[in-house]
Amino acid sequence: MNSIKVALIGCGFFGQQLAYGFQKNGAELVGVQDINHQQAVDLATSLNTVAYLDVADMLQQSKPDLVLIATYNYAHRQVAEQALQVGCAVFIETPFATEAEDCQQILTLAAQNDKPVFIGHVLRALPGLLKAKQLIEQQALGRITVARANRQRWIDSARDKNWWKNDIKLTGGKLLHEIHELDLLCWLLGEVDSVYAQSTNRAHSDTPDNHDIIQLLLQFKNGVFGSLEMGTAYRLHEWGISIHGELGSLVVNFFTSTLTLSFADGRRQQFNLYDEFEADLSLRENGKSTQKYNQINELCPFWLSRAVEIEALSVLQHLQGQQRSVLHDSPARAVCVAVAAKRSIQEKVLIKVQYN
Repeated sequence: MNSIKVALIGCGFFGQQLAYGFQKNGAELVGVQDINHQQAVDLATSLNTVAYLDVADMLQQSKPDLVLIATYNYAHRQVAEQALQVGCAVFIETPFATEAEDCQQILTLAAQNDKPVFIGHVLRALPGLLKAKQLIEQQALGRITVARANRQRWIDSARDKNWWKNDIKLTGGKLLHEIHELDLLCWLLGEVDSVYAQSTNRAHSDTPDNHDIIQLLLQFKNGVFGSLEMGTAYRLHEWGISIHGELGSLVVNFFTSTLTLSFADGRRQQFNLYDEFEADLSLRENGKSTQKYNQINELCPFWLSRAVEIEALSVLQHLQGQQRSVLHDSPARAVCVAVAAKRSIQEKVLIKVQYN
């Protein structure tokens, strides 16, 4: 089978990881583009491809099957539409977009052109999370009652106050930019009916727009109550998801890289999040450390680069007709919830989630 031709828009830290991950899985990287052209040139040189000044020129000349989008969050819709209009599938690094309307417009255009859209919810593709999804679908826990997700840690203020991730106009805010745990709740448990949210900034006064404490109360359409707490003002670090049912509980602990299934009768099973020891060990060692993604040549931890390789393989197998990718399922659900949560924070009321 012929290799999939892939082009990349956005050659920053994560764009680089995507390029490496897809190329390692046999994709042909036919071009890269970035608003910082020298950055694109440097990546193109290291990966033996072509750096383009203009997105339209790259799409026309390189004729990719799939376009990887790793631009600033607010710009995802524009470049996704360019790619879809010329017949390319698209992979968009999280978040899908900063507005639910943008997600819907992209999905409508994709359907019109019969092309798939994949979102970089990288944690979904890990073997341990796929196992969690399977267990819930098999009703191993019985009827689900309540769930909780958290990603709480302390991060010192960024030295570079002009770093783009400090600009909520570019990111959409931390709730969208760090959407992975919210997405996992939505992917594992279904659509959220309503949300009440609150947030504040207690420990990072130099970046007041980026709230370092965010709390969500979620009511799912299937009756499950859920919560999400996240931020960077927590000295006691926690990162995981717990889901409780009438027959037992399921706990994903990213710090130990484990999935633990405990039953009411005392039985217990444990699985690793990866299928290889080195990646599990890397996550255990790296999970509690401060993650520094604001330097373009920062060394990527092995667990993360391996996760990108796994999600890249998932996308390529989907495009080659081998199996459906979990990155293609319910792509806009978490963004719709995040948008409703942001409105709840502003209005201080419970908000119904709108999906269309």
